[in-house]
Amino acid sequence: MLNIAWSTLRSRWSAFTGTFIALMLGAALLSTMGVVLAASVTSSQHGPGRLAQAPLIVRAEPDLSMADPWGGTQREPLLQPRGLPPEVVADLAAVGRAVPDRTFYAQLAGGPDGRRGPAQQIGHPWSSAEYGGYRLVDGAAPAAPDQVAVPRAAGVRTGQQVTVLTQAGPRPFTVSGVTDDVSFESALFFSDEQAAALSPRVDALVSYGDEDRVRTALKGRGQVLSGDDRAQADPRAHADEVALIGVTTMLGMATGVASFVAVFVVGTTFAFSVAQRRRELAVLRANGATPVQVGKLVLAEAALVGVLAAGTGSLLGLVGGPLLAGRITAWGLAPAWFEVELGWSSLLVLFLAFVIGVVLAVLGSGVAVVRAGRIRPLEALRESVVDKRAMNVVRWLLGIAALGVGGLLLAATPLLPPAYWGDITPMAAPALILAGALLCPVVIPFLARIATAPFVLLRGAVPLLVHANTVTALRRTAATAAPVLITVGLFSALWSTSGTLSGVARSEAYERVRTSDYVVAPDHAPGLGQDVLDKVKAVPGLETAATVRTGIYTVPGANLLVFPAGAPMLPYTALSVDPKAIGSLLTLPVVEGDPAKLDDGSIVVDETWNRSAGETVTVWLADGTETQLKVAAVMKASSGAGGAVLSPKYAGRGMPDAVFAKVREGADRGAAEQALAAATKGTAARAVPIERFTAAVDDTINEQTRLALLIVGGIAMLYTGVAVANTLVMSTGQRARELAVLRLGGATPRQLLRMVAGESLLVVAAGVLMAAAVVALNLAGLWAGLSRLVVSTEVTVPALPFAATAAACAVVALLATVIPAWVALRTPAVRLTATE
Repeated sequence: MLNIAWSTLRSRWSAFTGTFIALMLGAALLSTMGVVLAASVTSSQHGPGRLAQAPLIVRAEPDLSMADPWGGTQREPLLQPRGLPPEVVADLAAVGRAVPDRTFYAQLAGGPDGRRGPAQQIGHPWSSAEYGGYRLVDGAAPAAPDQVAVPRAAGVRTGQQVTVLTQAGPRPFTVSGVTDDVSFESALFFSDEQAAALSPRVDALVSYGDEDRVRTALKGRGQVLSGDDRAQADPRAHADEVALIGVTTMLGMATGVASFVAVFVVGTTFAFSVAQRRRELAVLRANGATPVQVGKLVLAEAALVGVLAAGTGSLLGLVGGPLLAGRITAWGLAPAWFEVELGWSSLLVLFLAFVIGVVLAVLGSGVAVVRAGRIRPLEALRESVVDKRAMNVVRWLLGIAALGVGGLLLAATPLLPPAYWGDITPMAAPALILAGALLCPVVIPFLARIATAPFVLLRGAVPLLVHANTVTALRRTAATAAPVLITVGLFSALWSTSGTLSGVARSEAYERVRTSDYVVAPDHAPGLGQDVLDKVKAVPGLETAATVRTGIYTVPGANLLVFPAGAPMLPYTALSVDPKAIGSLLTLPVVEGDPAKLDDGSIVVDETWNRSAGETVTVWLADGTETQLKVAAVMKASSGAGGAVLSPKYAGRGMPDAVFAKVREGADRGAAEQALAAATKGTAARAVPIERFTAAVDDTINEQTRLALLIVGGIAMLYTGVAVANTLVMSTGQRARELAVLRLGGATPRQLLRMVAGESLLVVAAGVLMAAAVVALNLAGLWAGLSRLVVSTEVTVPALPFAATAAACAVVALLATVIPAWVALRTPAVRLTATE
């Protein structure tokens, strides 16, 4: 059977071109994203950087560990890991030479040319510089308390006076030396004594002792790092890990989308290919082939095409992977050092993509094999094929089931807290799209009749032919409309969901601080220094409150719907603020309790904690410290990851992220505003009206979200666009004889081109209408959930993405039908009707 299948492929290669292209692109997408996904998982760090040349690194335990409900151990990275206690440093120093390393905020505020350092610039003691490969290119190491070594990129020369921003405020220093630049950080170096004064905590210890003796002396009070594990001690390690987790999540979603689309495209392409070859397969049946033999032939053809296409597509991942990684890095979605390095993981991914491609080809041909076995010998005598039964029982059941799942997911949105909407609602769109793709043959005739009704009333044969061809060729129509539905519906639904949830977060954030008049925010700095806080608090006529964002950990209360097996330990975002500011500068959407009772022994939590006012909860702070706090109040859950409000006692080492200010009653607003502007002038802060501040913050977050959606949606658009063109080129090429018969019947080439163009646009319109229904249902579910919120927020209607993707599909469909038809019409009609 393989010999016959191979002979068929060689002699009728044009009949399998569309299937080959669909499989090849599917394997190429899977291998491309798989290679980048593997790199994001296996390259969790960029090798040792900050302390690359240290023999051993000792640091405090960076994770919080706890038993989970499933019998395992759960580890959560601490937002602010503790430093090494003095007694630990002393014990390790007794084993061998030990060099303390400290990392703290230190940013060059300006020198003679006024140039400011990067917002993430940090400080270290000079004694640890050698372990990061730092070398002086000019001057000498800092020895006095008022000396500093700066990187070459700062553009400052030895002997010049500079101002350095610290958490305590700006301080003057003299440049003693200039270091060469490194790729992993921008750092200022101080004398060991000055670094200890700026940051007393020892963040890490470089040890020259024997590793076994060091571990023995440590007695489990910290972590020993050697080899490549030393990269974990880098200050950027956690940020890079978070960024790579985002890349992994995004690519995982994109891979799921690609797999979701590939199953449809490959399955419909195989089914359509067999439908076009009905007469050819019927001839085999007429010559004695049994249904089993015909099915085996189709299966063997699918396997051969799958091997060739999947092999070619997998190799394309070697080129596509590095290109995609470069784009992700250029857009700032991944660390600057992230790249794809071909190795065993890449080879494994390519092999898996190849296997998946072959399996997809075999599985995708399953329905086609069944249909091929049912072809009767008499169909070899039919001149035309009308799809009278494009639906079967299995397709009906799957379509109704997918529709039910999508409906349940949308119905669950109003029933769950907003924090879970981001996980539940985006899953509804693929389910609804799956239902639409499966039920296409049922819906399309109805849509076609409605769309062509006005044109059928007009004079001329073209509208009648467009309507008849669309309604009778259901398989061809469904094979084209399904990719359009996936492209337009999926991208638009994801865009609207993301935009709506971002709008909810923006509205909630503004609602909390709407009573404030101004906000003082960092200006190209990671936070506000103490000098800024003192100056703003000293402005007459203003009531102020600083907020510090931190993180805490807890085990939520019982909730059978969300945690049927018991709640695990979860991280929560938290806001530290002066309790006196609650109610005047910070408004909380309280549902139970009194937030005014917040103090050092209590906490305000949201509904996702599943706790009640007055209940005592166990909380682990950002550094892992365990404490017991009483719930003073419960507020409504936000659309984010949940949250809590604490007193300033639990702010930790974090720098204030904002100071909210309100003009006191009776004070001169103009004078207060001028004094506020003067207080922040020349500092790393800016004072703006509250409305402008929230918009600026959201613009940064939304830009990253848009880029991620463009990558996911672009992948779906690329693949389904090719699928639309592929199906239409296949169908139009097979209709050459049909077009020739119409020409002999009196139709002109222009009329025939108008006919095929009208058919393609009608099919695209049907797919677009179904996509509009999916988007409308998705928005309806979101709207039902938004109606529960205190803040009034409108759903985001994705008008531009919807119109753009629909127009792109229409252009692709027109080109894929008109060009092949024009080529076919150049051949004399008599020649086409004389040969089969």
